[in-house]
Amino acid sequence: MKQGILTGFTTGLLAATAASACPTCRPDVAAAILDEHFWSRLLLTVQPFLILLLIVGALYFATREIPTPVPVKQRARRQGRERSR
Repeated sequence: MKQGILTGFTTGLLAATAASACPTCRPDVAAAILDEHFWSRLLLTVQPFLILLLIVGALYFATREIPTPVPVKQRARRQGRERSR
């Protein structure tokens, strides 16, 4: 059983390296990927991640705790800049 899995894995690796190293097909494949529709395909590929990032960011900023504002006199007293009367 283990030998069959190992043989299949090794055959798959050897076949993949042989197919990706084909010098005849490589320029055609690269030209087909980098054609005039490249940017639109790239945008469609990245779009779900951007939408997910937007949703997560909106949820983060909507649920975070905003500190209560400190009055100006109290802030000045903390910093030692209170005006004396």
